[in-house]
Order: sequence, then C-alpha cells, then structure tokens
Amino acid sequence: MVKAVNREDGWGFDWSELITGIIFLIAGYFVFRLPQVAITSLAIVFGIAAIVRGITIIGGYRRLKRATGTKANLALGLGIVDIFIGAIFMFDIPSAITFLSYLFAFWFFVDVVERLVVSNHLKIFGNGIYWLSVIIDLLLLVVAVVPLIRPMLTILTLNAIVGFYLVIFGVNAIIIAFARKNK
Repeated sequence: MVKAVNREDGWGFDWSELITGIIFLIAGYFVFRLPQVAITSLAIVFGIAAIVRGITIIGGYRRLKRATGTKANLALGLGIVDIFIGAIFMFDIPSAITFLSYLFAFWFFVDVVERLVVSNHLKIFGNGIYWLSVIIDLLLLVVAVVPLIRPMLTILTLNAIVGFYLVIFGVNAIIIAFARKNK
C-alpha cells in the first residue's frame, strides 16, 4: 500500500511528488525538443478553452438572468470577452505568446513562493535536503521574476524559461519524494 504524505506515523515515500516530478521532466523535455510546437500548441489550447467557456457562459445566460437578474449581464459580458480572447489566441499567436509569458511568470512566482513558505518541513529530512530545495526554489524565483521585469526578454526566451522551470521543478519534486521515504 502506498503511504500517504501526511500519515501520522511518518511521511513515507511520496508518490505524488515523484509523479509530479516525472510529469514536469517530460513536459520540460518536450518544450526543449519541440519549442515552436509546444508554445503554439499551448496558445491554441488556451484559445479553444476560452472560446468554449465563452459559448458556455452565453448559452446559460437566460437561466442565469432568471436566477440573478441584471447581475447576469456581467457574466454575459465576460462570456463575450472570453470568446474575443480565444479568437486572439487562435489567430494572433504572437499576442497569445506575450500573454502566456505573463501567465507563466505569475504561475511560477506563486508556485515558488508557496514552496518556499512550506519548505521548513524539509528540515526533518536533513539540512542538506532542506537547503538544496531552498536553493533550487530561489533559482526558480529568479526565473519567475525575470518575465515580470523584462517581458520582451521573456517573449524571446519563453520556451527556454518554461523548459528550465519544468526540469528544475521536476528534479526538486523527485528529490523531495525520495527524501520523504526515510522519515
């Protein structure tokens, strides 16, 4: 039986961290291996998702209006905006990539800050594991902040930044999975 991460009798091997690490390593590999395909595909997927969401919101407008009155107009407006954003993502890939650079920067930043905030628990696995994870997360924090400060640099190097982040995050997750095995 696989041990849960937060069992009362100890940590045990962390399968979810291992799986997360492997998935991130695979994603990083594909971003480095097929950079144009990776970023263009991501833009198209976001575009399709936004259009479907917009259509869904507009489709439910009448029921929502009966339930909420004029508050539904906000949802209708956002549904139209979703379709507009989806169309931009589908037909203006450079703009989509610009938006994705900000989205990834924000996601990376929030994720790294969360990992740094909770990293203190890694001390029970040894100071070496703790400091290795903190150093990796601080490197990732730099990678996350650069796109917010230099967006044009990010647009030109988005694949490398995303690939680097995915690989380093994956390695860190795998290290944590094995470190938890011993406690």
